[in-house]
Amino acid sequence: MALVLFLCCQLVFAHIWSTHLWADSWQPLRHSEDLPPRLVAVDKARQTFLLYEKKSPLKLKYRYNCATGQVTGDKQARNDLRTPEGIYFVDYKIAGGLDFKEYGGIAYTLNYPNPVDRLRGKTGYGIWIHSKGFGIEPYSTRGCVAIGLRDIGEVGPDLVPGTAVVLAETLDEQHLSRSDGGSAAHLRRLMHEWSQAWAARSTAMFGYYDAEAYTRAMPESFAAFRLNKERLFKILDFINIYNRKIHVLEGPGYWVTWAEQFYTASNLSTEGIRRLYWQKGKDGAFRIVGMEWTPRNLGMQADFQKGLLVAEARPPQASDAAAEAPLPPRLDMPEKAGDAAPAGQQQQAADEKLLAAVSDPLVPRSRPVAPPAEVNWGTPPAEGPAGGEPEAPAAPPSPEAARTPVEAAPPAKEPVAEDAPLLLTPEVRAAVESRVRDWDAALARRSPELADFYDRQEYGRHKDAPRGESHAAMWKEMERRFKAPWLHVVSRAPAIEVQNGLAVSSSDMLVALPGRMEQGVNRLWWHKGRDGALRIVAARFQPEDRGLSAEYLDRVSDEVGVMLEAWRKAWEAGHLDGYMAFYTPDIVQQGRRGIAAVRAQKKKLWGKVRPAQVQLSGLRLTVDAGGLRADMGQFYEDSAGHNDRGTKTLLLRHDGGQWRIAREEWAAAPRP
Repeated sequence: MALVLFLCCQLVFAHIWSTHLWADSWQPLRHSEDLPPRLVAVDKARQTFLLYEKKSPLKLKYRYNCATGQVTGDKQARNDLRTPEGIYFVDYKIAGGLDFKEYGGIAYTLNYPNPVDRLRGKTGYGIWIHSKGFGIEPYSTRGCVAIGLRDIGEVGPDLVPGTAVVLAETLDEQHLSRSDGGSAAHLRRLMHEWSQAWAARSTAMFGYYDAEAYTRAMPESFAAFRLNKERLFKILDFINIYNRKIHVLEGPGYWVTWAEQFYTASNLSTEGIRRLYWQKGKDGAFRIVGMEWTPRNLGMQADFQKGLLVAEARPPQASDAAAEAPLPPRLDMPEKAGDAAPAGQQQQAADEKLLAAVSDPLVPRSRPVAPPAEVNWGTPPAEGPAGGEPEAPAAPPSPEAARTPVEAAPPAKEPVAEDAPLLLTPEVRAAVESRVRDWDAALARRSPELADFYDRQEYGRHKDAPRGESHAAMWKEMERRFKAPWLHVVSRAPAIEVQNGLAVSSSDMLVALPGRMEQGVNRLWWHKGRDGALRIVAARFQPEDRGLSAEYLDRVSDEVGVMLEAWRKAWEAGHLDGYMAFYTPDIVQQGRRGIAAVRAQKKKLWGKVRPAQVQLSGLRLTVDAGGLRADMGQFYEDSAGHNDRGTKTLLLRHDGGQWRIAREEWAAAPRP
C-alpha cells in the first residue's frame, strides 16, 4: 500500500511539475505579427486586467485592478478555486438574472476548458469575466476574473463574442514584441495548407493531426473523425474553403490559430469561426490536437454570392530572415448557455445556437459546454450552498435517504468477498474511462453485450453505492428501449472520482429515441469483482439541459447533408422513384397528404415540365419534437425556364435506416 501511495504521489508531482514547466517557459504575447485587433490580458500576480489594441504593434487601451481565484496557480480541477492559465475566448454576454452583489449584473463567459485543457485532464467549468456589486478584493473569486462596476461598463463594448483572453501568472509589459523564432508565421502557413488539403478532399489533411492527442482532447476518436470525412470526400462533388484572416496566439505549451471561415460544398454552405489547437510532437513538428467550430453569420456567404469574397493569400515560405510580418486578425464567436444560466438567457442562447448553421462539415461535435461557475441561481450539478463552481461531488445518498423505493435484498447464498477499495491511480482512471466508452458504444448499438457491464448480484444492493431498483427491473427497462427502431447516443468524456472505495463516472449524455429525446448527467458506480473486471453496481441519471442538443445536431448533420444532396440530385434529375424514396408514407407536402398524393402530383407536373436545376444553400438544423427541422435556401428552375427562390423547410424523421422527409413546406421569396 505504501508503495502504491508513493507511486501515486510521484505521478501527481510529475503532472504538476510538467504544468509548471509549460507555465514557466510561456512568454505571453511575445510575438506581434498575428495578434487580433483587440485582446484581453490578465496578470494574476499583479491582479491586473489589461485590454490591448493592435496598433504598431500593441497599444494599451484600458488597465484595471482585478481579482482572480482564491488559490494561486493554474486551474487543474473542478472547485480548486484557481483561475486557469492559457488562451481563451469570450463566448457570450449574460446581462440579466445575476446576483448583483456577487457578479454586478453583467458577465462574459469564457471557453474553459479548451481542447488542450481536456487533453491535460483538467476539469471544471464556468470561468467568467464579471464584476462585483460592492467593490473587489484581490484573490477573492472562485476562479473567475472580476473587475469593478464602472470598469466592466467601460470595457464591456470591447468584450464582443470571440475576443481573445490571455490568462497568465505574469505578463512582461516591457517586452511584448519579442521574436518567436518564426513559429507564428509557420503556423499561419500550416493552417492555410490544411485548408487547401481539406478543399482538395485529400487524405493529406489527416497528416496535420496528432491522432492520439486528438482522441483524448475531442468528444470522438480521431479514427471515427477520419472515417466520416473520407466517406464525405467520396460523396461530395466539390469543397471550397475561404479563410478571411488567419490569426495566431501562443499559450502555455500550445498555440492557437483561428480564422473567419466560409465553407461551401455540393451539399451545403455555412460560415463561422474555425479554431485549431497545435502542439509540437517529439519530431518537432506542429500538429493539430483539437479544434473548435462555431457557426456565425459573418456576411461571408453574402459576399460570396456577390462575388466579393476573397480568400487570404497563401503566406510566403519561411526564409532565413529573423521575422516575417503576417497580417493582423479578428474573431467572433457566440456559444449556447449552460444549464445553470438564468431561464431567459439560457433559452435565448440555446435558441441562437440551435438556429445557427450547426451542420459543420468538419467537426462532428461542438465543444462541450458546462454550466457557468460562479452563479447561485439555477440547478447546476452538485452546486454548493453559496453558488459558484460546484463543490466536490457529495457522497452517494445513504439507503435511508434514497427516495427510490428499495427492494429488500435477499440473503446471500454465500458470503461475498469484501471489495478491495479502489484508489484513483492513473491506471484505474484509464480503465474506468475505457469501460465507460465501451458501455456507451454498447448502448448505442443496443447490444446484448451491455448486460456484461453489470454485476447482477450487487447491482442496486452494494453497501457503498446508492441503492435502488434491482438488476432485473433495470434490464427490463433497457430491453424496452432496445425495441425502438433506432436509438442515438451522444456522450462526453466522463469525470472520474473515487467515493467510498468505488469508482464513480459522471458523463453528460443525450439519448434520442423515436419521438423522444432526453439529456442529463449519467453516473455509474463501478467496483472491481473477483475476476478483476470493473462492473456497475449502481446507476443514476439526472435529467438536466447539458447543452447536448447542438452536439446531437453536429453528430447527425453530415448524414443529413448527404441525404439532402441525394434527394436534391434525384429531384433535379426528375427521377420519380428515386425522389419518392426520401419521403415517409405519411408525408405532408404543401397540403398534399400521403405518399400516393405527392407521387401523383409530381408525376403529372413532371409530365409537362421537368426540373432543370435545384440548388440548396445555408442548411440550418434544429431539434424538433418529431425529429429534426431543416431550413435552407432553395433555387428552382424548370425546363420551361420558370424559376423561383425562397425558403424550404423540412421535418425529418429517422426510420431506423435513414432520415426521411415527413413534412415539406415552401415559402417563396418576394420578387424584386
